[in-house]
Amino acid sequence: MKIIKEDRDQGTVTSIEFFKEHYKELGEIRYLILYYAEREWSINHNLQHQYTIFIGENAQLWLFGIAWGYYGQEPSGLHEIIGMIDPEITYKQIVDLEWMAEEPIMFEIGESKFILKHITENVKEILRNGNRFLPWDIRNVSQRDKSERRT
Repeated sequence: MKIIKEDRDQGTVTSIEFFKEHYKELGEIRYLILYYAEREWSINHNLQHQYTIFIGENAQLWLFGIAWGYYGQEPSGLHEIIGMIDPEITYKQIVDLEWMAEEPIMFEIGESKFILKHITENVKEILRNGNRFLPWDIRNVSQRDKSERRT
């Protein structure tokens, strides 16, 4: 599956523009994944602090300049993007999400509505994209670091 990633260290406005520019490449959007990866980032600064991933039938779209779980510009950006798909979602719903959740937060999208669910193995497999680990998995980072040291 094609993965479209925004450049690192982008701001909220840039993330919104990136979404608008690329969302049609996703096809029908099926899932939204939110993950705060501070623990993993502290081990490998090549990772992002947080991941916002839209999974469609044709591609994944990864944004890094938006967030959730508190009041501010980044959660407002996520609310704006989600509102393009589900106009009934509220800003309060975005800020009430647990920012530092242990597991990724998953929304399944059905009939233009975001439905909060537990992440499934099927969605984890889509995120792995043929790799053994999830993109932010510490073990994956550790193995990659060991491999790079050998060369």
